Amino acid sequence: MLMLELSKEDLEKLIELQKIDSKIIKLELKLKELPREIKRLEEVATARRNKIARIDERIEELSERRKELEKLINDSYKQIEEAKKKKAKAKNLEDYKEAIKLKAEAEKKIIAATKEIEAILKELNSLFRERERMEESVAEHERKIAKKREEIAKTEAALQRKLEELGGYREKLVSEISPEVVEFYEEKKYEFGGNVFVPAQNRTCSGCLMQIPSAQYSKLLKGEGLVHCPNCGRILYVVK
Repeated sequence: MLMLELSKEDLEKLIELQKIDSKIIKLELKLKELPREIKRLEEVATARRNKIARIDERIEELSERRKELEKLINDSYKQIEEAKKKKAKAKNLEDYKEAIKLKAEAEKKIIAATKEIEAILKELNSLFRERERMEESVAEHERKIAKKREEIAKTEAALQRKLEELGGYREKLVSEISPEVVEFYEEKKYEFGGNVFVPAQNRTCSGCLMQIPSAQYSKLLKGEGLVHCPNCGRILYVVK
């Protein structure tokens, strides 16, 4: 599209339009960002729930092993009683030795199983404490999520109202500018990522931070038509 010769009034309105668009973009980004706060809290809560599930699996595994060991101990005590009877009824040295051996094996199993049960109980105690901490953490995050949802709902409503206000103001401003000038702005807006008009500060383009040549800066100060940054091409204006 060919460059237009914008009047001072058009330029002022387009700069104002650009400011409105910038505010709208920031508000829309903020609206998109709000749910991410809840998502982060939910991710933490989900991680805690998964940890609780893994703890429950380990508790179940240890509980089953404990039952096996308790059965082994009971069976070993029965084996000891049988060994005692066998020892009492021994008719020769071999039977007597066999009975002693069976009793010793059973006692050895009881000692080993008892030690393992003690270790299991210690680990179970630790797991139950950890599970309790995880449950408290999940509950705390759920409270935070509920509170954050309320806060976000209020913030979203306020942002939406602000967007509607800005949208109405934008429509009014656009209606006061000729269609070809608006079209020019919209085209350049996408070309320059939203910043079509940038202030010249200390003889420097605030868009690309390059120095403005003296002749162009003088033209800008005198208000003699549009002045473009020779480096980035944005339209310059002076803040008064």
